[in-house]
Amino acid sequence: MKTAELFVGLGVAALGVFIAVETSQITVAPLYAKVGPGVIPYLVAGGLILLGLLFAGNAVWRRAPLTYATTTAPPSEGKSDWRPLVVMSVGLVAQMLLIERVGFIIASALLFFCVAFGFGSRRYLRDVIIAILLAIVVYIGFTRGLSLPLPAGVLKGIL
Repeated sequence: MKTAELFVGLGVAALGVFIAVETSQITVAPLYAKVGPGVIPYLVAGGLILLGLLFAGNAVWRRAPLTYATTTAPPSEGKSDWRPLVVMSVGLVAQMLLIERVGFIIASALLFFCVAFGFGSRRYLRDVIIAILLAIVVYIGFTRGLSLPLPAGVLKGIL
């Protein structure tokens, strides 16, 4: 049994329970017939509980890993490559700092590009184009489709 994985799984399940308890405290106006503001948080909470318990169960009941008899070198276990996490974290922090100043589209395109770079893509032009198009689609979907305001920033009046 991997103790760390067990605790991570139980922690994710506990987070789901916390979200469910907090969601139950939301007061719902009688205007909502069936679908109110608590539906999505309950779905997220249920998913976290389920996945956390599955992860914890996997840590408890999993068999020992297979040995790699066909390779001469053992697989690298315990070594982590922190660069992708750092790149994606920088993109997320940059988005949080820039979203009000430059707007959702530019900040999110930067985040999407950082995620692609963090996952190993080195096709910069393609990634920039996809990031911009994806950010525009998400912006239009939220602002026009769902009527949820997002900061336009320097592109105010263009879209």
